[in-house]
Amino acid sequence: MPKVSVIIPMYNASAWIERCLASLFAQSLSEIEVLLIDDHSVDDSLLIARRYVELHGRAASVHFLQTPQNSGPAVARNIGLDYATGEYVAFVDADDWVEPDMYELLYQNAIDWNADISSASAVLDYSDGHHVLMHNPVVKNGEVDTNSRRYLLRHFISNFTTMLFRRAWLVDNGITFPLSTSGEDSCFMGQAYLMVRRICQVSVAKYHYVIHSSSISHRRGVYRGKQKRMAFRSLLDYARRHGVWSDYKWTLRWVYVKKAVISSWVDYLKSL
Repeated sequence: MPKVSVIIPMYNASAWIERCLASLFAQSLSEIEVLLIDDHSVDDSLLIARRYVELHGRAASVHFLQTPQNSGPAVARNIGLDYATGEYVAFVDADDWVEPDMYELLYQNAIDWNADISSASAVLDYSDGHHVLMHNPVVKNGEVDTNSRRYLLRHFISNFTTMLFRRAWLVDNGITFPLSTSGEDSCFMGQAYLMVRRICQVSVAKYHYVIHSSSISHRRGVYRGKQKRMAFRSLLDYARRHGVWSDYKWTLRWVYVKKAVISSWVDYLKSL
């Protein structure tokens, strides 16, 4: 069994997929499987990825999957979760890249702390050459208590790509991405923080999030707001189904207002 399964949705990623794969093939942790999920790109992403894998002799550790039709990253990631066999699961966007020791560091930390989630920080790489650090909300390593959970829920950002998730724990708790084209990453993180038992973190930046004009996260408008609200309603439903609503209902209501309502209005105003 691989130590880590890395799940990568691919859609129109021909300009970046080679750099992304190169960063994964350079990992100091060798026991990694890479799951490339083609979301019916209209460019040469799939051809470029297949050629790169063949040239670098990694075919045995790379698996190509496909969504039924172009469906967005949530569907692609869920397909990857169904197929993954690793002890832990990681997610990478095809236009991003990771430092060569990222997964060795996170995996060893996860083992040391027996953690469900092991995380690092991220760097935003802008096209003009400047960089911005992004840190996850900090709590002490080890068991997560009620106050720490509320803090994580109130302050989290959707940096799920900076993390490893114990795969068996995701499966046991039914943690997946809602079928939304916006807010699905935040909903996934909300579910994870609601159910996490043990966590570990390092403050060093290991994931590079590349900012460019075609990023999905930069598309705004009324439709995106509707999708966000749908995603966060699914988070509230998840809390009710899993018996944690009464303990965290006020925190989750605040999360909904902050991330689904206020954020949607800000996106809409910026689109005008």
